[in-house]
Amino acid sequence: MVRAFLLLACLCGNRPVWAQTATSLEQVERVFVGSFGSSGEAQQVRQALIEELRRHRKPQVADSAAESDAALTGSGGVWVKGYYSLNPRARSIGEDAHPVYGGYISVELRGRQNEVLWSYLVTPHRYGPEPIGRNLATQIGQKLREALPH
Repeated sequence: MVRAFLLLACLCGNRPVWAQTATSLEQVERVFVGSFGSSGEAQQVRQALIEELRRHRKPQVADSAAESDAALTGSGGVWVKGYYSLNPRARSIGEDAHPVYGGYISVELRGRQNEVLWSYLVTPHRYGPEPIGRNLATQIGQKLREALPH
């Protein structure tokens, strides 16, 4: 058993494959984007966040928790509060109506021993044609990049 662990540690650069290694934000270079929930909107936010982080390359996105310095997860919900239209005569939800979203997503970046290194609460803030998942992911990515020192 001990030999297997030592061999595994040697093959993985002296770090266990199942644990994040960062103990502070300064040590975070690779992030694994974990679960944001099981709803369709949560999956949309997660995928948009992965694309956002990969586009800016800060921090790098790891394909698994074993390859990361920290794991980013989230929870919350988003809902439609109503609709708006630039057409004052529009009385039904149609092509002219755009949804107004409410809700929140709370995200946490966790490092070694599941310690929270950074957290943020994001709410929808813009109206327009941009999908809500991309709206929230852009905000999360921007705040995470601002929090990281390098």
